[in-house]
Amino acid sequence: MDQELHDLAEGYISDTLDDSQLAHLEQRLAASEEDRLAFLSYLEIHSSLAWESRGSQESVIPFPTAVRSRFRAWALPVAALVTLLAVLSFLFLRSAPSPTGIATVRANLHGLWADGSPVRMEAVLTAGIWELQSGLVELETSTGTTLLLEGPASIRLNDKLHARLISGNLVVRMPKGRSGFVVDLPKMKITDLGTEFGVSVSSDGESRVQVYDGKVRAESKESPRKELAAGETVSCSTDGRMAFAEFQEDRFIRTFPPVAPNYQEGGPLYNRSTLHEVDAAAAPPSVTIDGSLMEWDRSVAFLSACQPPYDKTYFVNGMMMHDKRNLYLSAEVGDPIPMRNTSRAGAEFAGGSVIVRICADRAMGWPLEGTQADARSPEPSPDSTSGKISSIVMWYDAKSGQPQIQILSGFGSAGRQINPPGWEGVFRKHPDGHGYTLEYRIPWTLLNCGEDPPQAGDQLAGLWMAHWSDEAGRVCRGQLVDVTNPDPAAIDGIPPYIFFQNGPCWGKVNYLPIRR
Repeated sequence: MDQELHDLAEGYISDTLDDSQLAHLEQRLAASEEDRLAFLSYLEIHSSLAWESRGSQESVIPFPTAVRSRFRAWALPVAALVTLLAVLSFLFLRSAPSPTGIATVRANLHGLWADGSPVRMEAVLTAGIWELQSGLVELETSTGTTLLLEGPASIRLNDKLHARLISGNLVVRMPKGRSGFVVDLPKMKITDLGTEFGVSVSSDGESRVQVYDGKVRAESKESPRKELAAGETVSCSTDGRMAFAEFQEDRFIRTFPPVAPNYQEGGPLYNRSTLHEVDAAAAPPSVTIDGSLMEWDRSVAFLSACQPPYDKTYFVNGMMMHDKRNLYLSAEVGDPIPMRNTSRAGAEFAGGSVIVRICADRAMGWPLEGTQADARSPEPSPDSTSGKISSIVMWYDAKSGQPQIQILSGFGSAGRQINPPGWEGVFRKHPDGHGYTLEYRIPWTLLNCGEDPPQAGDQLAGLWMAHWSDEAGRVCRGQLVDVTNPDPAAIDGIPPYIFFQNGPCWGKVNYLPIRR
């Protein structure tokens, strides 16, 4: 929205336009679909803010005399604005053809939708929810706005100037001189004031906006409105409270990596789950974390691989062991471009990683009932908030040359710990350069069950995931999800890439006794 249209819209709402200004506004709206969309989006924002700030009595918003007389209403309550918008849409959009879509795919790097189907170039996306399980996709709206969506992510496209980010990372860039794009986050609304900015929604529900150029307006019911300039960041907690946060230049992918002219995907890089339970062997008295796996009981090893043609090059050969003090994890991972992870804070897994999710609460048994409280499950079951449900993210940081670990608690991924004291881990690149071996020892105390860890005979929930990256180690290339519940009802309608948020989808880990 340019400055003139912004001023006309403000005057329209405050009933300060004279006849010539009102005529000029109507002329602009009649001549330009872009102006019509921007104007209606601005009215929608205004109505939302008025509704959120209503007091104990019903709020009243003034409208221009011409509008009041036209609709025989001297004062319209906020709720009536919906009707007004519908009438305005009819008046101003009746001559415009119905749009066939909201955004078009202009660039794609390893993009896969939630069902495993590849993202197609020049595909037209209509209104609704679009879930990207991996990859990087650049979208362009008819207003010229660029949306750079980084998987895994979920976004609702409302119209050409309005989207809702449900999860993941999104960068928005409007053409110079234009403004007005709105992104709704779970507890925060971001209005573009002519800028480039990134927004994110993490798995624990925290939202963030970071401005690279220009300004944005950030709004929440629980905090005063904030205007952010380039170089500023605001985070918003799950209770709706906003606070300034550290600006990190590389938090978002802002430019699309170059793609070779003869680039071909060769098929989607993902798997069909074949494993429903795995065994965790009793660990020997002494285990050296060196990547050789000499002490491991290979009778419990399991193999999961991506679909052809990737089954021989992208796979995970995993093992688990346990004793009274520690959980041991190892994996031999097929990867033609191994150990290149240079991912940013909040997306550490995306540059190549192995994630093991376990429930260490012996009272829960299997299957789990817990889920993350989100749009699919507004009310979590009693076991959803247990601190003994953990996600263990293991990766090799190419920047520091060191193994890393991140431990998250619960389905909402709270209690985030990065490299807490007490763990050991190592990575070894395979001699042929087409994979790596990882070996980790994680004390049960870091998984909140040091006093009562899993024991021989326990059958508890677990899930394994692996991620592969592009050559730069930043974009999620594809993923594997295995050790799942064989009951179709447990996973009905849930795409594999969010199984980790839904306990009924998790498979089973059998904790074996010591072999004698």
